[in-house]
Parts: sequence; structure tokens; C-alpha cells
Amino acid sequence: MDYVPTIFALLCGAAGWFYFLHAGHAAHLRPIEAEQDNALRIRLRRTGGLLMFALAVAFYVGFTVADRRGNAMIVLVCLVLIVLLLPVILFLAWIDMRLTRKMRESLKKKS
Repeated sequence: MDYVPTIFALLCGAAGWFYFLHAGHAAHLRPIEAEQDNALRIRLRRTGGLLMFALAVAFYVGFTVADRRGNAMIVLVCLVLIVLLLPVILFLAWIDMRLTRKMRESLKKKS
């Protein structure tokens, strides 16, 4: 079962990398979304992608590298970092969903 944390870290890192690289595609929403909201959405997605990548690194180091070496301090720091990163990532995703809801409501009002 040593491979499960590694696979999770790899998937999390890949999702963060994908989210970061494709955040600019939100610019396609500019014709139907306010300029400030669109710029905020792009920044949120890039930040969220970087944080997901950092989460993957912390998860890998905490559960694989530091666990093998027996360094409890590094494991503790990584676990605290994971606990702090998860709510921040979820908060950024929540703001992105609120922006989507705001955009949908403005489109309904126009039509």
C-alpha cells in the first residue's frame, strides 16, 4: 500500500498543473462576463492550480519521503501544510462557483 499516497500525489499534481495551465481559457467567457469578474476568475484558477500542485508536493513528501526516513518533524509540517492548503483550495473553488452563478444570473436577466 506504499503506492497509494504516491498515486494520489501524482493525480493531485496533475490536476493542479492542468488547472494552472488551462486557467487562461476562462478568457473565452469575456463576451458574456464582466471584465473584472473574468480577470478574478483567471487569477483564482491559477492560484488554485499552484496550490493544488503544492498540496501534491506536501502530500508526497509527508507520506512517502519523510515517512521512509523517519523524520517526524517533516511529516508534521507537511500534514499541517495539507490541513491549511485544503480549505484554501476549497474556498477558491467556492468563489469560482459564485462567479459562475453570478454570470448565469446576469445572462438570465439579459434574455
